[in-house]
Amino acid sequence: MAEDSEAFDSKREQKQNAEMEKVKQFLTEEEVKSEYYMEMTVKLQSAQAKRIFRRTFDHIQTQMTAATLLTRKFGLRELSDENVNKITESIKQLSSEMNRDLEQANHLFNDIGLKNSAVTDDSVDLNIKITCPEGMAFMNLIRQLDNLTMKLKTLWMAGEIPLSHSEDRSHAWQVRIFKTADAIRALGQQAYIAADKKKDSDQKKAKSKQAAYKQRQNSSSKKAAVV
Repeated sequence: MAEDSEAFDSKREQKQNAEMEKVKQFLTEEEVKSEYYMEMTVKLQSAQAKRIFRRTFDHIQTQMTAATLLTRKFGLRELSDENVNKITESIKQLSSEMNRDLEQANHLFNDIGLKNSAVTDDSVDLNIKITCPEGMAFMNLIRQLDNLTMKLKTLWMAGEIPLSHSEDRSHAWQVRIFKTADAIRALGQQAYIAADKKKDSDQKKAKSKQAAYKQRQNSSSKKAAVV
């Protein structure tokens, strides 16, 4: 069963990578690409946050850009606004619910007089590029999970909660973030397909107009020659 699950995950990841590469390539085309991005350095400590970042962030931000900006560039404003609302609300809801666990952890910190969270020598500093506000929101969600996980580890080491609680809560949030990422990925794919069709349609219309213009020019030239 474990081998079957690993094989399924591998095939799924390959499919997602292939989909993402198509979108990524589309976003680099001259008439589509955006020259704007913001660089920042993010520090992550927990294994859960690092895993989510490694497996989702680049893919998801690419899909977010497709869902919210690519659609707008091709005049699909209604779809763009709808996607912005869906992505924003899903991240906002998840962040709000995760914040309840953070508040409980902070309450325990205050009760026992803890001032600082645990640290790890395995922390990483990541240089990332933000290309849309939804990408920033998703990055903040990962950082929020990182903060919560390290606080739960601290409370476990302080003897305030069992190890199982610390691990179960972190894992539960990790699963929920992955599910949210999958939903966003689907929006990005739908947006890419819609934008690609709109691009083809616009190109055909442009060619049709050029052909009609040339035909009119030729007709005018022939009439002038007859006169």
